[in-house]
Amino acid sequence: MTEPLVTRLGARLHLFVHPADREAFTALFRDVLGLRVVERDFGLAHPILLVRLDDGSFSVEFTDLAPTPPALPTDDALALRGPWIEFSTPDVDRAQRALREAGVPEFRHPGSGHAYFAAPGGQVFRVLAMDYEGP
Repeated sequence: MTEPLVTRLGARLHLFVHPADREAFTALFRDVLGLRVVERDFGLAHPILLVRLDDGSFSVEFTDLAPTPPALPTDDALALRGPWIEFSTPDVDRAQRALREAGVPEFRHPGSGHAYFAAPGGQVFRVLAMDYEGP
């Protein structure tokens, strides 16, 4: 077997979200999860949202070209079929409690024992312990 040509994930992720979900999406990551967010104007119809974490960041482009979920998921069948994101935290219970208290939709995937959440715009994510080593 030859050496792999790609060896790790980068520190950046770029998402596309409908402009109608801009305020709720920003509030989820800024107010509920307490992350640092900043808007950057690149001459697009809406500023790009940059969400900073300790080990990288992700950017969000608000555009009508973003995928539209059929509904906010209450089960796996309704979840947006795109990349699902994993966030790490030193306190899973506290993070999940904050998400639930904020009314962020939660569901289960039949192949996993973890809780999954859906951001405004439909992006699916889960929150795991910092030392999680599993599938």
